[in-house]
Amino acid sequence: MSDKNKRTVRRPGERPAPQAPLFDQQTAPIPRQPRRQTGEMQQMVLPLGAVGMEPLHAPEPAPRRRKKAGGRKRPESGPARRRQMTRGEMRRRRRRRRWLAFFFVVFLMAVGFILSVTVLFKVKHIVVENLDKTTPANTGIYTEDAILGALAVPLEENLFGFSAAEKQAEMELQLPYLETIKVRRRLPDTVVVQVAPATESWCAKTDAGWAILSDGLKVLKVQTDQPADLPVITGLGVSEPTAGRFLSLTTEAQSEQIADLMEQLYAQDLAGSCTRIDMGLGTNAYFVYDGRVKVLLGTFNNLDYKLSVAALLLKNESGEYLSSTDRGTLDVSSQLDDSVHRFTFAPGSFEQEESEPPPPDSANSASGSAASGSASAPASGSASGPASASQPSSDSVPASSAPASGSASDSTSQSTSQPEE
Repeated sequence: MSDKNKRTVRRPGERPAPQAPLFDQQTAPIPRQPRRQTGEMQQMVLPLGAVGMEPLHAPEPAPRRRKKAGGRKRPESGPARRRQMTRGEMRRRRRRRRWLAFFFVVFLMAVGFILSVTVLFKVKHIVVENLDKTTPANTGIYTEDAILGALAVPLEENLFGFSAAEKQAEMELQLPYLETIKVRRRLPDTVVVQVAPATESWCAKTDAGWAILSDGLKVLKVQTDQPADLPVITGLGVSEPTAGRFLSLTTEAQSEQIADLMEQLYAQDLAGSCTRIDMGLGTNAYFVYDGRVKVLLGTFNNLDYKLSVAALLLKNESGEYLSSTDRGTLDVSSQLDDSVHRFTFAPGSFEQEESEPPPPDSANSASGSAASGSASAPASGSASGPASASQPSSDSVPASSAPASGSASDSTSQSTSQPEE
């Protein structure tokens, strides 16, 4: 009997022999390999596709994602979730957005600047006005055409094509008889020049000659001879004077002192009647009122109080103090302590001593001596040596103390009396 006709007879209790599964090289997986013992050679059964032939319809394997250590396992079933960004990625994205916004703003600014320079903001009007924005402007000895010529800004020029500060400095040098010059822009197409005229009010002797000064001590011009009708300021350490510039002093302390003195003189309405001012190195300052009364100030401490008392005595609005014919020396420099001041008047003639200007390297010493108290003030009593010597002792006015906290009228009425004729 041939093997084909043989029938497999299974005995009772006998398990059928395992049959190898049908193998299809296109779709079937690799069959499981039997277990092998240690040292036994391994037998491998490979499909035909593994040795150089690709299966016809083999599915492409899905890309494997790297699992994050310690992270949660994504469930196999269900829709895929979107991956969350890390903090580093979020920071990089924000930084990128900020840089893009910055470059965008710079680009807009550049475009706006180019447009403003080339197309927009053309000068159509130039206006000359007073400091309070009123017109017509008080231009002093100059005309508006002269001011516009010194400005040198043509029409149709760009409004931002020049420096207002540089134009202002150039005009101050070309037009010294203007106390104040301000160049302003008024959008969209106007240039405004604000001016205030200067008047000849003071003169000071310098190494270059006599400097003619305005109310604010601006140098108007420099000449060789002394003007006859202007009050003199002596005892100043003046640097090289330049017409159109404010007076420059060699020490900072003296600059502050003369500025404070001028402010108080104009505030008390005494500047118009002053015929001489001497700085006295900051310790023996004085001024001459109306050519007949020498007012001793001493140091610059409590300067506002000293000048308020001097104004009350000199102007004599109540008719109880110095008359318009009195001549002599008024000493308002004495200070006994913080609360008591002493003021005396010695009738008679006086001398106008001219003090030397301070050296350039004595700024600290001058400020220190000016800051000292009553120790550097002149002694109370008669005002000056020559003035008191020319008059008998009975003619001098007795000195009395007055509290500084009281009103000026009360203190001066107690400390000053009229001499008997």
